[in-house]
Amino acid sequence: MCAHAVRPTPDPILDAIRERLQQQHALHQRGALFWTAYQGLQLELVRGHPLDHERLCNAMANMAEDLGAVEHAQLIGNRNAGSTSR
Repeated sequence: MCAHAVRPTPDPILDAIRERLQQQHALHQRGALFWTAYQGLQLELVRGHPLDHERLCNAMANMAEDLGAVEHAQLIGNRNAGSTSR
């Protein structure tokens, strides 16, 4: 049995971001245009929800990992310092 990082339940704030990130990944895979779009989406998300930026940024990092854009997502914050434990 393999241990995986526990994913939080779906978040309505992230639904549109998840869909747009999936579209960008389908178009650009791991390329520079994907990461440019990722940064833009992250900035949009943080500007709209500044008090929840750590959780939302970590959720986006997990999305990038789930898409295969990175092998291990880098997370921010004290309890999540480091990368996911896949």
